[in-house]
Amino acid sequence: MSETPFRRIRDLFDQLAELPAAERAGYLAAQADLGEGTRRQIEDLLLADAQLGSATARAAVRPAPSSEAWTGRRIGAFRISRELGRGGMGSVFLAERVDGGVTQQVAIKIVRPEMLDAATLARFRLERQLLALLQHPNIPTMLDLGELDDGSPYAVMEYVDGIPIDRYVREQQLDLKARLRLFLLVCAAVAYAHRNLIVHRDLKPSNVLVDAAGQPQLLDFGIAKPLLAQVGAVDVEETGAAQRFLSLSHAAPEQFSGGPITTACDVYSLGVLLYELLAGTTPFRREALTPAQLEQQTLHVDPAPPSRAAAAADGSGLRIGQDLDLITLRCLRKQPVDRYVSVDQLAEDLQRYLAGHPVLARRGNLAYRLGRFVTRHRTGVTAAAAVLALLLSGALLLWRQQQATARQQLRADEMSGLLMDTLLSVDPDSAGGRDLSAREVFERVAAQAKASPDLSAESRARILGTVAQIDLGLGYPTLAENAVAGLSPQGLEPLQRNELLLLKARTLLAMSRNEESRRLIDQGLAESAGDARRSAVWKLLDASHDYHIGHVPQALQKIDAITPDLLEPAQEDQRRLLRADALRVSYRPEEGIKEIEAVVAAQRARLGADSPAVFQSLQKLAIREADAGDLERGETLFKDVLALAEKSFSRTSARYAEALSVGVSIETRRRNFAKATEYLQQIIPILIDQVGEVHPRVAYQYLNLASIYEESGQLPKAGEYYAKGAAVAERVWLGDDTNLLLFRVAAASHFALVDDCARALEQTTRGVQANLTYPELLQSDGAPLMEVLHAYCGYRLKPDPAGRSTLARGLKRAQEAAQDASVKQAVAQVVRQAAALGVQPAE
Repeated sequence: MSETPFRRIRDLFDQLAELPAAERAGYLAAQADLGEGTRRQIEDLLLADAQLGSATARAAVRPAPSSEAWTGRRIGAFRISRELGRGGMGSVFLAERVDGGVTQQVAIKIVRPEMLDAATLARFRLERQLLALLQHPNIPTMLDLGELDDGSPYAVMEYVDGIPIDRYVREQQLDLKARLRLFLLVCAAVAYAHRNLIVHRDLKPSNVLVDAAGQPQLLDFGIAKPLLAQVGAVDVEETGAAQRFLSLSHAAPEQFSGGPITTACDVYSLGVLLYELLAGTTPFRREALTPAQLEQQTLHVDPAPPSRAAAAADGSGLRIGQDLDLITLRCLRKQPVDRYVSVDQLAEDLQRYLAGHPVLARRGNLAYRLGRFVTRHRTGVTAAAAVLALLLSGALLLWRQQQATARQQLRADEMSGLLMDTLLSVDPDSAGGRDLSAREVFERVAAQAKASPDLSAESRARILGTVAQIDLGLGYPTLAENAVAGLSPQGLEPLQRNELLLLKARTLLAMSRNEESRRLIDQGLAESAGDARRSAVWKLLDASHDYHIGHVPQALQKIDAITPDLLEPAQEDQRRLLRADALRVSYRPEEGIKEIEAVVAAQRARLGADSPAVFQSLQKLAIREADAGDLERGETLFKDVLALAEKSFSRTSARYAEALSVGVSIETRRRNFAKATEYLQQIIPILIDQVGEVHPRVAYQYLNLASIYEESGQLPKAGEYYAKGAAVAERVWLGDDTNLLLFRVAAASHFALVDDCARALEQTTRGVQANLTYPELLQSDGAPLMEVLHAYCGYRLKPDPAGRSTLARGLKRAQEAAQDASVKQAVAQVVRQAAALGVQPAE
């Protein structure tokens, strides 16, 4: 008996059992390490397996007719000449037309009778349906289909008299360029199938025959998968899920692991085929591995470059350069997202190689290797990698969806290279052993994009625009404005130009630079007039601008005029939330609450219950319920918001501070000022730590705390925080900003109330000067209130006839101009205080 280990015998038996009987002897003879006794032992096992199989399960079904039994049989207009081969589902026969006076050879594929179960029939019918859809010079044409008397389905196809592509290139001794041009024809056929929403899933040399004209023909769509739910009457999921069909040496990793079957599977298999044409061998040699070992290597081991494999095997004798190595290995990456985006992109890269131009695979290789580095050092760079992954995925996804030319694909890789260069700088070793914050990562990305001299205008705009969008979403409009300040839309593609203008307009509006935003909005509306979808987005921003400057009825009218179907789901959410705000200001709070509830339901269904978008909408809903007087409902929602903030973020995050602000609103309405103050004393330190003190959100929380202290009778404390809020506002907003006017008015009103007119005049003097410098401020409700407070404090400190007359006229104008309820209340307070001095509004 041989001393060959049992495991070796078992593995060889497993491999041989999978092979057709005609191939087993050759495969066994190639195993040089086997003794004669071991060979006989394996042959006996195979014979016993065949005998056992026929004695059990196989005896229960009808035996398959021999090839001789089919010879001479007529099917439709054709007579079978001989068997061409057998596969997993059936046999393929060569046949000739016997009627019509036309000489024609065809291939007829028939499902084996013993395979007539529902799943196999469904798969074969699917294959016939697929072939009927495909009309391409490198895909054999479907000529006829039907069923035999015993119910066996068949398909008549154009016959390809050819040899497998790997054998063809060897026998014809094709040079490197000829092999690549032949392979590009295969790519064209596969890309055509993909455009018809079909994935082949079994690309290998035996399924790519080269005919006498030197044209490759793509065969056997027997395990193909449509990317649609159904093809004709065939349900794809039922036919595709029941069995796991794959060719071990050419299958993509996700086909082993049960991942989604996409066009990336064919990109991988094409990579294996290209590897064979270049190196004369597969990336992982099947004959040297058991099926289990082959699966493990496919899933976890990076193959050697084809140039190295060719040198080791002394196979093709071709001089394979680094560019071809990189192109091939990019196809063979483990994760689908790391491969070429499409077969078309693979073909374009090969064409660039043939033309002597730089290839995408070379530029993208750094990003891939760096991604592997991040995987190996996950602890040190997790936060930074996650941030950059968000940036990169958003930027490249949009870019690839919107752009299709080779030059634009180079721009996409240009962006990935810069982002990955930045990721290198986030290595803990280069950061003093500490983790960088998300803001520091953003700043590094933006700085590198601005400083890189070789970066194209398109790539620079895409990267800085992405950083600005995230800054804006996180509540940092100043940082967003800084990121895009130097970018010009001139020279950009129309779609990217539109995106940049939109981003700049939104940023300016978030900073309350309303006139600058207005100019960009008018420009965007004019430029998008011929595109209904782009125009709808600009109209939404136009309505938002009107709302922010206090033109609420006009804003509501514009919101209702937008067709929702023209907006993306997130944009429609924005439209409904803006409408809810406008309805609240228009004293229609119940309608506004319904809008927010609809948004929350839509976001939960689309994004999941724990998404940041749901958090923000739920927060708004809780506040609106409290505003409407339903404090119990508001309290319930507040608990949900707080739990979501703690679960999804942390107790030290700005989002948690936002959640606590809901509690401030509810407790203030309950007049539980102690609890509201407690919440605010938690909120303010969190915000200062996260965004710094000079920030709009900090200013507004100072204002909230001041008003609560004032309402609870703690007037010195109220004055302290009114002053703090105004001081921060002076540093946050420009002089023409209505937000700054609000803070000045609030502080002046308080100081006038407590008879501290000297401090009130400090605010009103600056406010009145701003009104003179920026006349547009006079359109605000707060401007007349600022004027009358200035007149009141001036007269209070220096009572004279001129001051008395100025105050009387100011009281009248303020009463007439006040629209907002809070402004009316403040004006009424000044009127009462002036009456105590004996001054009434002018007649």
